[in-house]
Amino acid sequence: MSKRLEKLLVISIWDEMWSLGEGCGVPDELHFIKTLTERGVEIEYLIPEPQHKSAFYQHTGLRYHTYPNIFRSLPGIPGPLRRIIIRDLFIRKLMPVLLRLIKEYDPDLVLGYSYFSLAPLKRIIEKTGLPAAVKLFGVMYLGHHHLPPIRYRLYNHEQIVALKNRVDHYIVLNDGTQGRDALMEKGIPPERITFLPNGMELGWADLAVDRNKLRHSHGIRDDKKLVVTFSRLVRSKRIDIFMRAMAAVDKDLLEEAEIVIGGAGPELENLKLLSRKLGISEKVHFTGAIKYNDIPLLLKSCDFFVGTNELTNMSMPPCEALLCGLPVVAFDIAGTSEVVRDGETGLLIKNDDIEGMTAGIEKLLRDPVMVKGLGKRASAFAKKNFMSWDERTSKELELFDRMVSGD
Repeated sequence: MSKRLEKLLVISIWDEMWSLGEGCGVPDELHFIKTLTERGVEIEYLIPEPQHKSAFYQHTGLRYHTYPNIFRSLPGIPGPLRRIIIRDLFIRKLMPVLLRLIKEYDPDLVLGYSYFSLAPLKRIIEKTGLPAAVKLFGVMYLGHHHLPPIRYRLYNHEQIVALKNRVDHYIVLNDGTQGRDALMEKGIPPERITFLPNGMELGWADLAVDRNKLRHSHGIRDDKKLVVTFSRLVRSKRIDIFMRAMAAVDKDLLEEAEIVIGGAGPELENLKLLSRKLGISEKVHFTGAIKYNDIPLLLKSCDFFVGTNELTNMSMPPCEALLCGLPVVAFDIAGTSEVVRDGETGLLIKNDDIEGMTAGIEKLLRDPVMVKGLGKRASAFAKKNFMSWDERTSKELELFDRMVSGD
């Protein structure tokens, strides 16, 4: 009988399970832990020292260990230089703790999160002979070859350098940044890459919600058309472009609509200021960070979703919108067209075309019948093509079993 995974050591670069605060963000790690521990796998979870000292997710078979939190250090240093310094500090601070845990717990396999973990993983392979894999939650700008060469290098230098550290296997999540192709371009053999979709709560498609509950909580009339986007509010999401496109909508159509912006992040105050400058502040409703379980309530209270992300508009929010029956109007960047199919599940707009985005928004505001038809097809597409969390994490576990058994 082939050996199965029994003990896993995970290297995480995050000191919080939820990226936007307790219960807000993507529950990837929680589903992963649940699937493995319920199968009896013991997990040693190595994380940076938590900033808030709050208890992490607790589960039988899960133990936490910490290393110095260098990711929240070096404030005021420019981004590219800071990332280079952090990369070297990370290796120096992590390795003694990592080697001690390996000696103490004798894991079957070591898994690292993000390209930061590639150099430590390579050292573990060389020092111990243990199988090691990396899990990449997307590859950011690595596949964006349309960028000017200097900009491409600036955005991707650390990741390109990290990928020179070869490990046994690469799990890449399909967030639309086309990670499988990007890794193969950097010389990673395709047989060492497992390309998996993000997990989805497929039950959201048929979940009944009170459409007016969210509207009433924000003082929005029941008859208004709600145009929504949500994400972590950072520059790469380009929520400012969404707002500029909305501000340019025909005045009569805009009068019938309201704008919902969900999420939290460093750009929040800038976006509020922009809404005032554009003269649409009374129409913009900032919800703040959204609890994961409340996402279908948000989406099903709205009419359609707008995606302006400069990385990809195939990330979790637009996919969740499709699942909840909302058409998506999105810039066609990276893998977006895999899920936003023009005229079928939404409207694709040439990247950076703000006038085209305005025209696409106006098209849906004018035609509620089109919105309904696109939304129905969007939900059907999502139910057929998206993968549940249980299925996604089970595929990861199957891979680990193969790695430790040598199959």
